[in-house]
Amino acid sequence: MSGAPEGFSEIKLIDPFEIHTGPVWRKDGTYAFRVTEHHCNMRGVVHGGMLMTLADMTLGGAVWDATDREPSVTLNMQTQFLKPAREGDLIEVTPELTRRTRGFVFMRGDFKVNGETVMTVQSVWKLLGKE
Repeated sequence: MSGAPEGFSEIKLIDPFEIHTGPVWRKDGTYAFRVTEHHCNMRGVVHGGMLMTLADMTLGGAVWDATDREPSVTLNMQTQFLKPAREGDLIEVTPELTRRTRGFVFMRGDFKVNGETVMTVQSVWKLLGKE
């Protein structure tokens, strides 16, 4: 299996680091990512650093949307790896905004393969230019 899931559109990745990790697709607030060989470690499962990059990209994209494109940076990200994902797997997440203050946005997401959670993430984002 490869390519975009039905009904999803590819996100244009512009960050110099992130462009090497995609493609990433989106549909109605849900993000999807297909694991390929270069995302895996030598044990044949997705590298934890790749999963954390995916979390930063997708939850960050949701912050961008939730704040009407206000610039932000990742302040904190807590990741729990629950199950392995492998080459060919489609990882999906629908980020959830859990709280927003004047200067911070709190997000979470359950990253799933075939409906089973492989990773959960909670993150805090600092809105730039606000105290």
